[in-house]
Amino acid sequence: MRAGIFGKRVVAFEPIATKWVKAAAISTSVAAAVYLATVSWVGRADVSAALKLVSADTLIALLALSTINYGVRFLRWHYYLHMLGNFISIRHDLRIYIGGFALTTTPGKAGEMARSLWLQPYGVPAASSLAAFFAERIQDFLVILILSSLGASLYPGGKWLLLGSFAMVLIALLVLSVPAITQSVLRSIAVHRQSMQAFGRRIADILLLTRDCLTPARFVLGLAGGVCAWSAEALGFYILMPALGHPLPLLPAISIYAFSMLAGALSFMPGGLGGSEAAMIVLLRLSGIPMPIAVSATLLIRLATLWFAVLLGIVALSIRAKIPLPAAAPPASTPAGAG
Repeated sequence: MRAGIFGKRVVAFEPIATKWVKAAAISTSVAAAVYLATVSWVGRADVSAALKLVSADTLIALLALSTINYGVRFLRWHYYLHMLGNFISIRHDLRIYIGGFALTTTPGKAGEMARSLWLQPYGVPAASSLAAFFAERIQDFLVILILSSLGASLYPGGKWLLLGSFAMVLIALLVLSVPAITQSVLRSIAVHRQSMQAFGRRIADILLLTRDCLTPARFVLGLAGGVCAWSAEALGFYILMPALGHPLPLLPAISIYAFSMLAGALSFMPGGLGGSEAAMIVLLRLSGIPMPIAVSATLLIRLATLWFAVLLGIVALSIRAKIPLPAAAPPASTPAGAG
């Protein structure tokens, strides 16, 4: 019985995780329908002809670069858990981290927080894993902004979107770096709603641990890792375009890919679905790329990045079912800064 394995504190997560699974299934079905509709609208024959231009070697290179992205981000995640006093083995942590990708097509990638549920039997408190998750999201968002800025001036209104996004990141970092701001907000919540006091304390714990993940040295290290990870996927987009017969310069190609990911993130759609694809097609068309090629490039890069991650996540979850969990959670180490 799962309640016996995970403990009473984890039971509350399970209905949420079930909702995430349902949301991921729905978003996947919707995405498939939208992709098919787009192909039909552009012309199946034209898109099919464009897709045939891409060799197996190019596809393998795209998947390899995506794998580099996942690997570097995992090392950063594992490092953060380690710095917070959680010493789970790489083997189990990798399986759980990749398994979270199965739920990446949930709004804001919130489904990936199911890792907190799966990590607790290994002695990793939910506060630590959630702090690592939020630290990752902040740094990834900042990295995407940096890569987008490489060519944002080439597109109408691009710089204003970037400036607004940078402001959002700076506000988040300010809140984390100045505990008095967080404590003031949480105290205000507690005063107006007594029932929110326990919730406010949990949020405060998570924010304090997130701040521990983003100390200057860790922030720089994590940001460098994020740049390497997302540059790998952007490089995949760069090598895809000449394979389709329409090469782009390196910096505009990286910017188009990153800007599309940013548009998807700001759309708050599950996995950026719809927003990322639409932005990429529009930016490619503004760069003079024919519509069938723009649609084909978008479909291929999304299959090799987002949907490849989802597939790996499903495989990791199936492996999880075959590897026994600990009979009981070992005592959790005291996270750094929690005392």
